[in-house]
Amino acid sequence: AAVVIASHLYWKKSGFDPGLVGSSIRVNGQLCTVVGIAPENFTGTMMLFGPEMYFPLSMVGVLGKDFGAQEQKSLDQPDHYSLYLVGRLRPGVTPAAAGPILEAAAAGLAQAFPVEMKDQTFLSRPLPRLSTGDSPQDESGLKGLGFFLLGMTAIVLLIACLNLASMLLARGAARRKEFAIRLALGGGRARLIRQLLTEGLVLSAAGGVIGTILALWSSDFLMGSLSLMMPATIFYSGPPAGVVLTATLGFCLLATFFFALGPALKLSRVDVLSDLKEQAGDDAGRRRWRWLPRHPLVVVQMALSLALLTCAGLFIRGALKAGAANLGFHAEQTLVIEADAALGGYDKAHGLSVLLHAANRLAALPGVHGASLASTIPFGFMTINRPVQRAGLRPPAGAKPASAAEGLAFDSLWNSVGADYFAVLGLPIVRGRAFTAAEAGDPEGPRVAIVNEVLARKLWPEGDALGQHIQYADPNAARATDDESGPVVGANATVPQRKDETKVLEIVGIVPSINTSLFSEKQSGAIYVPFAQGYTGAANLQLRTTADTPAAAAALIATVRQTMREAAPQMPVFTIRTFRQHFAASAEYWIARMGAVLFALFGGLALLLAVVGLYGVKAYSVARRTREIGIRMALGAPPAGVQSLILREGLHMMLAGTALGLLLALGLGQLCSGMLYEVSPMDPLAFALSTGTLLATTLAACWLPARRATLINPLVALRAE
Repeated sequence: AAVVIASHLYWKKSGFDPGLVGSSIRVNGQLCTVVGIAPENFTGTMMLFGPEMYFPLSMVGVLGKDFGAQEQKSLDQPDHYSLYLVGRLRPGVTPAAAGPILEAAAAGLAQAFPVEMKDQTFLSRPLPRLSTGDSPQDESGLKGLGFFLLGMTAIVLLIACLNLASMLLARGAARRKEFAIRLALGGGRARLIRQLLTEGLVLSAAGGVIGTILALWSSDFLMGSLSLMMPATIFYSGPPAGVVLTATLGFCLLATFFFALGPALKLSRVDVLSDLKEQAGDDAGRRRWRWLPRHPLVVVQMALSLALLTCAGLFIRGALKAGAANLGFHAEQTLVIEADAALGGYDKAHGLSVLLHAANRLAALPGVHGASLASTIPFGFMTINRPVQRAGLRPPAGAKPASAAEGLAFDSLWNSVGADYFAVLGLPIVRGRAFTAAEAGDPEGPRVAIVNEVLARKLWPEGDALGQHIQYADPNAARATDDESGPVVGANATVPQRKDETKVLEIVGIVPSINTSLFSEKQSGAIYVPFAQGYTGAANLQLRTTADTPAAAAALIATVRQTMREAAPQMPVFTIRTFRQHFAASAEYWIARMGAVLFALFGGLALLLAVVGLYGVKAYSVARRTREIGIRMALGAPPAGVQSLILREGLHMMLAGTALGLLLALGLGQLCSGMLYEVSPMDPLAFALSTGTLLATTLAACWLPARRATLINPLVALRAE
């Protein structure tokens, strides 16, 4: 047996020497020889996720798993549906040109294997980035998410540029006399512009260095957070150092021209005679459009920061609601165990016996109400879909049934479960009954099924589904187009029909629908079969405990682990955790939580930049107007009046920025609406909190310079330059 290990990086982290080619290792009890090392970060047919070891196809019977409740089959069996073929087109051959060739190949297979390959075809589609299968998923949302994150980054960069531009304008106003002297002595305008651009480039370069360091750290942090909840290895490699440095330099130059070129052009246009006679504070009244705020760039900063703050509030509200979501079942005090009998070397018969024995041992533990088995678990990484239709209806190929009575099939979430599954999950039986222990443990028993209310209404909208009969539809059967089966994220498998699944199933029970996705508005149809009739070696055991809190349930983990070792010493157990921990580690909750974290970081950074910019501009303005303030106070203006003057100017900017920011927040909230969990994009609480935060911080930023103005000594101010 041969094996190719994934990369040098994986083995270095695992403590192995990458020069072990030719040595032997043991995998799932099988002795394998390392024959090669794949290139670093090679992920096979998928991006980001990839195997850690590659084996010859001939070893599928030795190491292969019964994925999707399929029986183990050798490769010489034509109906070995777990084998996926991925091809590369020859140079110059387009997918359209390959279509007739593939159709001819499919016809040849149907002629050679009239039973196994009936109505089968080949597909010529681009290989998806995050999955491999015969039904490639639409991954256009990845581009939208990428552009969305780039948009948030661009907003923060824009705020930083506006901040620097306003500061350079304020600082440059104080240098008019300097510029006038240099021009009077023969200096050229081009030299002044070049000097100001150089000063801006120094600031931009310093920010670029710090930003690059933060980017490298945050990328590692993000990948580390994502890898904690993924069952597969995540391969992430940032762009080469040359690309990073080139991109950083490009952004530094772009930012420099954005925030420094405008002030440089404006400040280099000086009136030499007027500016040579200028005294400190004479620029206070120079405003071309008095109806505009004194510092419009600061107003734009405040508006952009308010928009990001509002979106942060929306995502935080959504994350809090997702953490306390009503999932349709009660599993707060349950424990979830992920185990795999197939990887322990058990065949189907022995694996079923071991898993049932382990469930019985766990159910007998003190503090445990019950235990049950399941192929998949809500909010797990894997879900299985199967098309279901009324029994006895097989529409011919090409038919387009419009209803369940005509043979229309419905994609449904499929799960094989134990006898006590619904009791352990806290899911009541609406009508009918649950599976018996005999049904859950007998692979050859009567074919029965339990469906949820959604699937029951779809199949029999005019009557009661209890006692009716259903069947799995052919893979190419016409299906309802409005079905929403499976989660938004994670691995999803549509398992083809097998010979032993042509039998009719009787519906013996109907259960409520449960939420399997945080971001899907519609609930999916679901079908449950006895665990023995849909056996999978990779199983999930759930325990309902008598604990009152998740912490008390977690205290049983050590006892449960010891019991699993005693009941099945050869079976690997991957995780034992509370259902709340399992849900918190799910991909969908990670998206909701990470969205809140990212928006909070971006919004907080934007607010910090805006407040610092406002404070800096106001503080510099007060310093420049020292002579003016001294004259006002010498003529009898009270300190409260001077303070009110400064605060009014800040209040005008604050109100203008708030009004513009609320409009931007409404638009940005609509763009984010698809990623919000049970939160309206116009949520009043999020808007109120973000607006209050902005008003409080900007008021403080204006009050500090205003208070400083009241402490000015008029005698000193009159002599100020």
